[in-house]
Amino acid sequence: MAESLYILGDDDRKKFARLVAAAWSEGEVKTRYGREPRLMLAEYGIAYPDGVATPPLPPKPAGEFSIEELEVAAGTEAPADGCFGSVSSISSIGGCLGTASTYGCGMEAKA
Repeated sequence: MAESLYILGDDDRKKFARLVAAAWSEGEVKTRYGREPRLMLAEYGIAYPDGVATPPLPPKPAGEFSIEELEVAAGTEAPADGCFGSVSSISSIGGCLGTASTYGCGMEAKA
């Protein structure tokens, strides 16, 4: 039987990016997510439907990332100065956030 697929909305992608950032920097968050993913999703404000497999936490790529950079990779608006920093290794957060290639300074911010 095929599993159901649930796509996170824009706001939930930002919240999941924060959860991923916390899991990458705090071992306890990663451990708890492995034990009780639905509870952790709820703690980060994500209402995830029953009967749908929860998204796995992606492995931490090499490099340093800020929460803001992860939110940009998750599909949020560009910062006012147009400088995103560098997010080059995130290919898929939880398998449902899409793909982020390289973001860098010098890009024009959306008006």
